This record gives sequence, structure tokens and C-alpha cells, in this order.
Amino acid sequence: MMKLLRGIWRVLSGISRVITVMVPLVFVAIFVIAFSAGLSESQPEPLPDQAALLIAPAGPLVEDAPPVDPVSAFLNQNYDEPLLLNDLVRAIGWATEDERITALVLELENLAGPSTSQTIEISEAIQAFKSSGKPVIAMGDFYSQAHYLLASQADHILLHPEGGMFLEGFSVYRSYLRTFLEKIRVTMHVFRAGESKSAVEPYLRDDMSDNERAIVTRWLGGLWSAYTELAETGRQQPEGEMDRFIAAFPQRLADADNDLAETMMAAGWVDALADHEQMKTALAEWVGATDEEGNAELIGLSRYVDDVKADLTTRQEGLPLIAIVPVEGTLVPGQSEEGMAGSDTIAGYIDTALEADDLAAVVLRVNSPGGSVFASDLIRRKLAEVREKEIPVVVSMGTVAASGGYWIAAEADEIWALPTTLTGSIGAFSAFPTIEGIVEYIGVSVDGVGTSPLAGAASFNRGLSPEMASIVQALSYGAYDDFIELVANGRGMTDAEVRKIAEGIVWTGADAAEIGLVDQLGGLQAAVASAAALAGVEEWRTGRTRVPPSFESVLLQELSRSFGVASQPQGGWLEQLIASFRPMVKGLSSLRDPMHVYAQCLPCAPML
Repeated sequence: MMKLLRGIWRVLSGISRVITVMVPLVFVAIFVIAFSAGLSESQPEPLPDQAALLIAPAGPLVEDAPPVDPVSAFLNQNYDEPLLLNDLVRAIGWATEDERITALVLELENLAGPSTSQTIEISEAIQAFKSSGKPVIAMGDFYSQAHYLLASQADHILLHPEGGMFLEGFSVYRSYLRTFLEKIRVTMHVFRAGESKSAVEPYLRDDMSDNERAIVTRWLGGLWSAYTELAETGRQQPEGEMDRFIAAFPQRLADADNDLAETMMAAGWVDALADHEQMKTALAEWVGATDEEGNAELIGLSRYVDDVKADLTTRQEGLPLIAIVPVEGTLVPGQSEEGMAGSDTIAGYIDTALEADDLAAVVLRVNSPGGSVFASDLIRRKLAEVREKEIPVVVSMGTVAASGGYWIAAEADEIWALPTTLTGSIGAFSAFPTIEGIVEYIGVSVDGVGTSPLAGAASFNRGLSPEMASIVQALSYGAYDDFIELVANGRGMTDAEVRKIAEGIVWTGADAAEIGLVDQLGGLQAAVASAAALAGVEEWRTGRTRVPPSFESVLLQELSRSFGVASQPQGGWLEQLIASFRPMVKGLSSLRDPMHVYAQCLPCAPML
């Protein structure tokens, strides 16, 4: 037996040594091959004389690209490289004046989103494109409700005869945990400042409070009104037609012999039903240029953006810089991660901008429901350093800029928002669980001594003492008072005026402009132009700060492209199930404030 074991051990040791030697050699070989292939490649092919710009993003539209896991990038599994919203908007603007671009083609099935606010910014660029006389075509097998709002801005909408789309409206439903927590004997300690700070309601109730229902109904109704107005205008439908269509949808579907695609075409939401070959034929005619195979000549978005940016870099050299600093996701201390904006990362962005000799202004692009009070204030103080240097700071709000997202914006020289931006939610809270009920139920006793009345007063298995509870509540009140003060100072309002519109209430951008929380309504490009005006410059260039990708990420991504690593099938039921739990897991992992005090709008987060 011992001989057998020793033999097995020698075999395993040999395998280990082989792996130790071979793996580095394999990677070196792969690198050399890829590097050689790269050297052998010629300069990028020039763009064709005439072609359509193809908008076919896979993954989400974001303000800031999150760090990429190197291994996922190499294997290309379950990874969709996000597209910067600003790149998409600017590309459509460039294509408007570009004689090489004859049409705009939208294929949206793999796009995650977009939000209504994102669509508003994109639609403004599309309208300018259409005004140049060039056609916009949307084509797809299926349109989600989010996809359709963008598609509705096209001149022609094509839908597969066996495809469909579904319009239902907006909703906010949350899981309420009070009874569940009681049953499992978990005590959730909740402290809040701001009567309408509803982030903690699910721990205290089994249903939505009347006050919260009224607030959500107001801002959700505002978002839906903006959606229907934009879609109806794009399709030249009468006002209120979408609501009437949804209300009568079961009957309309029956009238079309239960054919979803026919129902949508009969109602005027799409122009034609076409299979893939018919789509190709129609597209070639609209584009007016074909490739060697007779299909419409198309230029991918990333290729087009790279081409135009290379030309702009040369032409705009020496112009004053308007730095765009993106803030994307829940605010947390430390470094940024996927879905989270780290205070250290954002501060680094701002420091990078300040290093530019020709910096004229900073535009903070905020798309965040807030988060850690500590992280929010670190970013606010870093922005104060910019203003102390007499450099204008303008905030451009995206889909959401609420709670901590507003904390960092309040003292800017100007605040711009879209009509559908969710903002405000001025309040603070703290929440954490203890399991003294479980401990008692299973018959475990906890006993001991402490050196002071507060020693061990906040214990996971003993609960919270009244003295410690009063301290935690005081911290929430203190953060709320600080929030009120900085808003009053930044917006030129009195303490009383701010408190009337605070209390954790969520406002749309349109409402926020009326009550003084926002200066102007408009997108990022308008905010950049305003920043340039504040800086006194007539011509400028923009630069967007970002985390430089690691060497490992760049290498493995390039290897993936070089060797054509295939992506794995996506969209299965297991992946969807896992995705449904992802927001909950991310929400828990973002609770990192050192004082456990948060300025965060949890109901706003799903709208991102």
C-alpha cells in the first residue's frame, strides 16, 4: 500500500512540475503569436465612402466602464463590454454631418436597457440626424419596452412576423420583510432622518405606506408620461394612445387572431413585418450602398468612434479641456467596482483632471442612487478643491442622482438634469440586523463583562442597547443636518426651505427644476457647453477620465480577439435566476460606510 501511495505521489509531483514549466511557456507562446499577428496587421481599413452607421450594442449603456475581470475577458463568457452613453450620442452627432454616413440602423435586442433618461439623450441626437434627411431604421425580432422607446424614434420600424414586443407601463414593487424577520427571529435595527426616507420601509412594514405610495405614484407617473409622450410623438400617434392601447390590449390581440406582431402593426407601433431576408433587402435599399455580397454596407459603432476620435485628437490639439468625470453606481469608500463608484477612484479621476495644464472646467456626470455618507462627502470635498482653484464645476445628472448622488452635486456651480432624472431623496438612514432572537430560541446564552456601559452594546448576538440605539439614531440625524446645510449653502436656500423639499422625497428632474434643486434641464452636451461658457471659452475639447485597464485585462482581451474565443450561450433560465438575485447581493456588498450611515435611494436603483 505504501509503495502504491508513493507511486501515486511521484506521478502527481511529476504532473505538477510539468504544469509549472508548461503553463508559463504556453502563455509566452500565445503572447508571441498574438504580438506577431498584431505586427503583421496593416493599418486599420479606411471607412467606406458610403455606409450606414450600425448601432447594435451588447450589454448596458454606462457613464463609466467598470473594471474587467481578466479571465472573463479572455474566455468571453457572460461578458458584454459596456458601451459609453456619451460615445453613442456623440457618434450619432458626428454621423449627422458625415457625408460617408447615409443612414442609421438600430439593432437593440442585446442592449440592456436603455433607461428613459438615456433614451431622451439619444433621441435628441437622432432627431438632429433625421433633420439632415438621412433615414433611421430600427429592425429586430423582439423589442422590450425599453428597446421600443428608442426604436420609436426611427423612420422605419421592422419586426419579424413571429416576433413581438410588449408594452405594459412602469411599476415599483418591493419585498416587505417585517413578518419574515419576525418568523426567523432576526431583529432589524432601523434608524432614519427624513420622514419619507423609504429605503428602510421593507424592514418595518409588510406593505407600502400611504405616504410612500403617493410619492412613488407621483414620480413613477412622471416617468411614464415622459415615455408615452416620446413614443407617441415618434410614431405620430395621438396623445394618450399608448394608455388606450394597453388598456384594450387583450381585445386587440384577439382581433388579430392572437398574433402579437400583427397586433402591433395594426396599432401603428411598427411599420412592417419582415423576416431576416426581407429586412436585408429593405435595408440595402435604404442605405444605398452594398458590400461584395450585396448586403447593405454597415459600419460598426466602435469602429466609427475610433476613426472619428483619431481625427478629432489631431484637430482639437491645444484647445482648452472640459474634463468629464463619471460617477456610476452606488457610492462606496475605496475603489470602484462593477455597479459601485468608489470614492478613491472618483477622487483619482478629479486629481487626474487637475493635472491638465489646459483644464478649463469639470463636468461631473452623476448616475448614482447614492450610498455611503462617508464616500459621498469625500467626493464632495474633492470637488471643493476644484472650485477653490476657480475652475467651474457643473453637474450633469443621468438617470438617477439621488441621496448621496445629490450630496456630491449640491455645491456645484450649476446642476443640469433630464426631465426624467430621479433626484432629491435628501435624507439619511442606518440599518443592520442582530440575531438575539435566534440565539435565545436555540437555547444559547450570551454573558460576559465590559469595561464601560457601551462596551459590547452593539452585538450581533446580543442586540442593541438603548444607549447605543440613541447614538446610532443621533448619527443619522447628524448626517441629515449636514445634508440640509450643504444643500442650503450650495443652492442659496434657507434651512427651512430645504427641509420642506427634503425628508427623503424623490423628485423627477422636471419637478426638481421647479423647486430649485436643479438649475437647468438638458443632457450632458448642454451641461458641457454651459461649463465652457462659465469658463469663458468658445472652443474646447472634452476628455473623459477612467480607470486604465490592467495589463492582464488588455492582454487577455486582445488574445481573446486574436484567437476568436467563442462566447457561451446566454439568456438561459439559470442565468436569469442568478441575475434576479444579483441586485440584492450587490446591495448588501455596498454597505461599507465606516459609520454605517447611508444617503441612498433604494427605490431609485432599479430605474438605472
